[in-house]
Order: sequence, then C-alpha cells, then structure tokens
Amino acid sequence: MNARTILFIHQAFPGQFKLLARTLADEGYKLFALAMNPTEATPGVRLIRYAPVRKHLDENAPPVLREMDARLIRGESVYSAMKALKKQGLEPDVIYAHPGWGEGLFVRNVWPKARYVIYAEWYYNLEGQEVNFDPGMPRLTEEKELRLTLKNTCFMHALADCDAAIAPTEWQKSRFPAWAQDRITVIHDGLDIKELAAVKPRGLGIPSQGLKLRRGMPIVTYAARHLEPVRGFHYFMRALPAILDGNKEAHVIVMGHDAGIANVGYGSMNPKGTSWRKTMEAELGDRVDWKRVHFLGMLDRKLYLAMLKLSACHVYLTTPFILSWSFLEAAALGLPIVASDTAPVREFDHLKGLDFVDFSDVDGIARKVLDHIGNVSDNFFDANAEALAALDKDSTLPAICDILLQGSSASDMGGSLEDVVFEEEPQPAPAKKTTKSSTKRTAKK
Repeated sequence: MNARTILFIHQAFPGQFKLLARTLADEGYKLFALAMNPTEATPGVRLIRYAPVRKHLDENAPPVLREMDARLIRGESVYSAMKALKKQGLEPDVIYAHPGWGEGLFVRNVWPKARYVIYAEWYYNLEGQEVNFDPGMPRLTEEKELRLTLKNTCFMHALADCDAAIAPTEWQKSRFPAWAQDRITVIHDGLDIKELAAVKPRGLGIPSQGLKLRRGMPIVTYAARHLEPVRGFHYFMRALPAILDGNKEAHVIVMGHDAGIANVGYGSMNPKGTSWRKTMEAELGDRVDWKRVHFLGMLDRKLYLAMLKLSACHVYLTTPFILSWSFLEAAALGLPIVASDTAPVREFDHLKGLDFVDFSDVDGIARKVLDHIGNVSDNFFDANAEALAALDKDSTLPAICDILLQGSSASDMGGSLEDVVFEEEPQPAPAKKTTKSSTKRTAKK
C-alpha cells in the first residue's frame, strides 16, 4: 500500500483524531476532513464542512422513524459532500471515520477501493452498561429502548464495510457483538504523558471570587465535559453538604459545561426544563455553603491541568459507559481519585491512588473524599505516569498509523503529490432546528 492522502470523517472534527491528525500532518501526508460541526482548526488539515441536505421529518412522524432518519440525513449529507470532492479530484487512499451518527453509511458508494477504517467508540446494549443503570433515574420507556437499538445500525453497517476498526479501551470493545470484536483492535487515542508529567503545583487565583488556591489546601475537583447524570454529577453534588460540613476549609472546583437543556451531553434532557446544575442547586438549597463551590466551566487546557494538580482529591464518577480522558489524565497527574466502581474504571484498577466507591453511594463518596482532604500530602502517585506509558501518544499513534496505513509512510510516495484543486468550497446551509436524536451524542471524553 502506498498511502498518500487521508480523509477523516467526524461530525465534530478533530474529536478523537486530534493528536493523530497533527502527527500525520507533521509527517507530510495530505489530510482532509469532513465535518458538520468542527470544534477547532487543525494545522495541515483541509477542513470541508458539510450541511444537512434536507430537513428532518416532522415531529408527528413515528419516533423510531425519526431516529433512523436523523442518521440517514447525516449519511446523505456526507455522501453529497464526498461526491462533490470526488468530482473535484479527491481520491483518498485511506478513510478514517467515526460512523456513530450515520456519516459512514455511504463511504463505499463513492470510494470503494480506499482503505476504510472506523473508530469503534460505543455500541449500545440494553443490559450491563449505562442503560437503566442509575437507580436514581427513571428507566427507559419502550419507545426509547427501540430508538437506542436503532442507534447501532450505523455501526453495524460500518463494521460490515470497513477494513479495520479501532476502539480506545477493552471495555468499549467488549460492548460490541462477539462477531464484530474480531475486527476491532484496541488502541487508545493517546495521552501526552510528557505534557502531564511537566505540570507542577502552582498557586492559582479566582479573582472574581476573591479566592487564592495553593497545593496543600483541602481542594476537591470534579471535571466532566458535561455536568450530567451519566457522569454521576447528581451524586457528587449530593455529597457536597457532608464534605463541606466535614471540612470547614474545603473548596470544591467543578469544571465542565452545564447540560440538561439545549446542551444535552451524553444523557437525556432534564425533564424539569433546566440544567442539571440548577436542579441540584435547588434541591440542596442552603445545605451547601455555595461560597466554597466554584463552577468554572470549560477552562483553557493549561489552566485546567494546573487546577487539577492542586487537587487534594479528584472525584471521577461514571455509569458503565465510555471512559473519559479526564480520568486517565488525573491518574497520570498522580492525584488521589475517588472513582466509581464501574467496569470502564475497573479496567485501570492497577493504577495507584484509586479509591473505589459505588456509583450512587452519596455517603460513601463524601466519606472517602473527607479521608483524602483531611490528610493532604505533597506526594503524588508519580508511578502512574509510567504505568500509563502504554497509552502515551508516542506508543499509540504509531500503532494507529500501522492500522491505517499498513506500514507505509508519506516518504514512500515516490514523487510529489500535487494539491487537489477545489473549484468551489461547499458552503454550510443556514442553521436549522435539529431533533434531540440527531444531536444526542457528541465526540469525547
């Protein structure tokens, strides 16, 4: 194989492909990306946005039909964009796609001979994982269970079409049907261990709240892309009264986007019509000293890592679902972690400093957090960085490249590769209202 040109397909590019795309760009590959809602530009990657080619079905249509149609719209939209690119001269040697939302449905119709690799992030099951796991949340209705089953259609189609598939953890691979697991190789997206090892404790201030933080203080941190029940946000919040009453010097730092209304995250809409954070604040009321609870939203990465490094105890809760990067990064930073005793976390139970607790055990969460912040040590579990070396990008990215490129390299081109000439850049259509099913899942962790 003499791979020269690679096309990424990801609705929120770069997502999980960020480190990989940077590496391939540095190595001289010609890189293109198709995305509907890209989150950032990536140097060396030609980004092409695609827009929905038609409207969603009317809300009066049967829910299961709307669920499937939302994915068909994605597939049709990418198909239209791929045809336009092919007409303008693009012939990718390799296509690496996240097919979970439907974008990969018609890849083979346009480029049947390209090597096609998929990112096998998640396969829904009605038993043994996040579905109906939380005792504090209502069980799925029959309608929602049917819609959840339909979400797997795109992955089943992609697994039938692809040449190879990559999952980031053994747990995530194990969620796929047995027949599909033989096609899936487990390679993590890649941690930057050198970056994490270089983070040192340093004083930080929150001027708007007149707060100065330093290592040694009883600081509790919680971080998730979305503050939602899938990541145990409600149980963490319910543990705050006991934590703050048990240590009058404690401060709690919460990092992540509010979720539950327009920004749903991985879970469902909040039936109370407000964010999960607002719901929990109303529930807890004056039982919490809110002057010691600080919601910081999504921080700049350097500030986020610096804030974590001040933590006397980090809390990571999750249903049996996709493992968050934040957990592995906190472990690599050497933090004491109170973690939910759930399968995706248990895969890494060899790491130091983990203190497991039942996902919904509010008293247990508070008790374990108080143990850690009552005995703050200047020592970190530095051995975790070495233990996670297998997940370092310097190890994982070459392994991913081997799957994508079958051992070829950009230097094997045998001559110069001229840029594809794009006669006309596809322009995104005006924003349209989307259904919940079409935007429910967002790239990770």
